[in-house]
Amino acid sequence: MKNQKLKERWALGSLLLNLSLTILKFIFAVFTGSLALMAEAIHSFSDLSASVISFVSVKLSAKKSEEFPYGLYKVENIASIIISIFLFFAAFEIIKDAFFSKEEAEIKYPELAILVMVLTMVATFVYSRLEIRAAKRLNSPVLLSDAEHIWADFLSSTIVVIGLIGVYFGYNLDKYAAAIVSLFIMKSGWEILSSGIKVLLDVSLSKDEIKKIEQIVYKHPSVVRIKNMRGREAGSYKFLELELLLHNYSLRETHKIVDEIAEQIKREIPNIDSIYIHYEPVRQEGLRVAFLLDEEKHIKDFSSATKIVTVDISRDLRVHQNPPLDTNPDEDFTGKLVSKIDVDIVVSKNHPMSFNTRWELSRAGVMVWETEKENFEEALEEIIESWKTFIGQENSQVLKV
Repeated sequence: MKNQKLKERWALGSLLLNLSLTILKFIFAVFTGSLALMAEAIHSFSDLSASVISFVSVKLSAKKSEEFPYGLYKVENIASIIISIFLFFAAFEIIKDAFFSKEEAEIKYPELAILVMVLTMVATFVYSRLEIRAAKRLNSPVLLSDAEHIWADFLSSTIVVIGLIGVYFGYNLDKYAAAIVSLFIMKSGWEILSSGIKVLLDVSLSKDEIKKIEQIVYKHPSVVRIKNMRGREAGSYKFLELELLLHNYSLRETHKIVDEIAEQIKREIPNIDSIYIHYEPVRQEGLRVAFLLDEEKHIKDFSSATKIVTVDISRDLRVHQNPPLDTNPDEDFTGKLVSKIDVDIVVSKNHPMSFNTRWELSRAGVMVWETEKENFEEALEEIIESWKTFIGQENSQVLKV
C-alpha cells in the first residue's frame, strides 16, 4: 500500500511538471514568436496527455458495473488515439509554417526564450533522474517509462536551445529546430496511436511477459503442463487466462495451489487486473517410477543417491526405462529434482528425513516407496508385481459393477 501511494505521488508529480512546462513554453512561444518553442510546447503537451490518461485510468480502474464487468480501461486507449491524431496534425502545421509560409517569422527576445528553455531543461533533467531512481526502487515499469518520456523532452529541448542560440547570433535556425522537434512529436503520436489500436484489438501480452509467466508457473512442482495461455491488455491493465494440467490432489489443496500461482504472477507482472485459471488433473494411463541408485545400480536413499532412473510401466505391463539423471548426494536437492520430473512413485531405502523434502514430494503427488531390495532389477520387479495386483483388483471391481 505504501509503495502504491508513492507511485501515485510520482505520477501526479510528473503530471504537474508537464502541465507547468506546457503552459510556460506556450506562453513564451506566443510572446517571442518562436516556432521551435511552440513545437516544444506541443511536445510537452503530448507528455502531459500521456500523464493525464495514466492518472485517469487509475481512477477508472475501480469503476465496474454489470454493463462493463471488465472495467472502463479502454477509455484510456480511445482518448490516446484522439490525442495522437491531434499530435500528427500539430506536427504537420508546424512543418508547413516553417517551410511553406510566405512570411518569415520574426523572433523577439531570443535571449528570454533561451532562458525559459534552459530552466525547463534543468527541471526535466532533475525530475527524470529522480523518477528513474524511484522507479527502480519501487519496481515500477510505468514510472520508468514516464521518466524516459521526460528525458526525451529534455533532449528535444536541447535542439530548441541550439536553434535559439543561432537566432541570437543572427542565423535563422528556428524553423529547422522546429522541424526536428516535429519529428519527436510524430514519433510520440505514432507510439500512442499504435499502442491504442493494438489494445482496442485485444493485443496479446508481450513475449517477455509470456515467458516470465511460464517460468513462474513451471516453478511450482504441482504443474505438469500449461495447456493454454491467453492474455490481453486494456488500458494500463492486463487480463490473463490459463489452462493447467496438475497432479491429482484434493479440491482444497488444488485451490490453494492455484491461488499461490495467481498471487505469484500478480507480484511479478505489473498491472494484472485479473487471472482466470482453469485446471485439470493428470489422466492416469500408466505408472512412472523413479529409483534412487548409485553408480552400481544399488538402491540408495535421498541423501546418498547419485543417479535417478525413471521407468514407465503401462497398464498392460510393458516396461520402458528412461536414460538416468545425475543427482547430488543431498536430500533436499534429490527431493526437489524428483518432485519436478512427473513421477508417481520414488523407490528409496528410506523416507527423507527433511520435512521440507517430504512437503515438496507431497505437493508434487509423489509417493515414497521404501524397499528392502538391494538392487534396481529386484526393486523394479517388486513394483511391477504390486502394480499387476492393483490393476487386477481394479478390473475385478469394474466387472462387479
